[in-house]
Amino acid sequence: MTPPAEPDTQRIPVRYWIWLFGAAVSLLGDLTMTFAIGWSASQHGGRTAGLVLLLAAAPRAALLLIGGAVGDRYGAPKVLLASCTAMFLLTLALVPATLAVGEPVWLLLATALVVGVIDAFFLPSSRSMPRLLVPAEQVPRALASFQVTGVVFAVTGTAVGGVLVGWLGLTAASGFDALTFGVMIVVLLVLREPAPEQTGPRTGMFRSIAVGIRMAFGRPLTRALLITMTAAAGLLMPLDALLLPLLARAHGWDASTAGLLVASRSLGVGVIALRILTRGAFPRPGMFAAFGLLLAGVGLLGLAVLDPLPLTIAAGVVSGIGVGTFTGHVLPLLMNSVEREYQSRLQSVVVLCQSLALVVMNPVLGTFADVDSVGITGVCLGIAVASILIGLIALTRPVLRNATVA
Repeated sequence: MTPPAEPDTQRIPVRYWIWLFGAAVSLLGDLTMTFAIGWSASQHGGRTAGLVLLLAAAPRAALLLIGGAVGDRYGAPKVLLASCTAMFLLTLALVPATLAVGEPVWLLLATALVVGVIDAFFLPSSRSMPRLLVPAEQVPRALASFQVTGVVFAVTGTAVGGVLVGWLGLTAASGFDALTFGVMIVVLLVLREPAPEQTGPRTGMFRSIAVGIRMAFGRPLTRALLITMTAAAGLLMPLDALLLPLLARAHGWDASTAGLLVASRSLGVGVIALRILTRGAFPRPGMFAAFGLLLAGVGLLGLAVLDPLPLTIAAGVVSGIGVGTFTGHVLPLLMNSVEREYQSRLQSVVVLCQSLALVVMNPVLGTFADVDSVGITGVCLGIAVASILIGLIALTRPVLRNATVA
């Protein structure tokens, strides 16, 4: 018997690296823009900041399933190109708008609303690209390479974002984000002609959505992963845009320091991503994902109780290592649990679950942060305890504990 050719199965295709470059540059702008909106909104208080983030999450949640079905039907690269063009135009228009009127609440709300609509089509297609560009067995390494590259840009981007926001506020962040989306558009145009696309069957839109939902929730492993990710998302995803800016203000730190705190979490994620990229994922990814939630809770506990800036940054790194361990093992499991032709619809369900969690948790956490008896310290402490509990519950589920990458 002739053994399989190892280079074909072990090498990540060059087209993926080209796409990764554009995606990482775009991520740099997104992180800067997300931080800028969160920081601008936080000056109006926790309730207003929560409302701004709610208006980004609500339309995204309402349209995600349609965005996923459109991505599978017409091809993720085409939908991604259209979405990037829309974001380029929006961020470019924000530059003169903010110069003219500043950063009033109504402009932040309107921006969040439009970004939420675009994200409903952008996110499912963007998240499906690794599975469309690499073999199934290389998905963990491909996703890890995205995280490693993303961390390099994220550590730089959040630090640069803090400087840009401190210099010229949302105006500078918007112009920078527009530039990065321009790079992504060029990359997608380069890949456009021969890019692999998954075109779904020409069935009705609602039927296509229903098939995707059944695929996501009809398989025990996929269902368990989605439930765990949704619970974790409601606790962990509000940190960078909402809670860490509020925590920085509670300590009296400026925007640059707040950006450094956000970057510390990204650095922790990158440590785990680099390990997966160089040595592969652990053989029991479901079990290690649960351990990641436990470690994230420990880091969040440090954020809640530690006051000196160096110790707070160290706690941010620990929480990032936990988050990286969780996402670095859960995402490949989830992506490989369904076939390629369902990837955009699966990702739309994933992002929908995360968005619904944010719709609930952003205003709740923002409101509790404004309550004197709770405050931002109490909110971080509550998230730490809840994260540990979710990790412990996940360890009791055999379908997660015994899961392996297909």
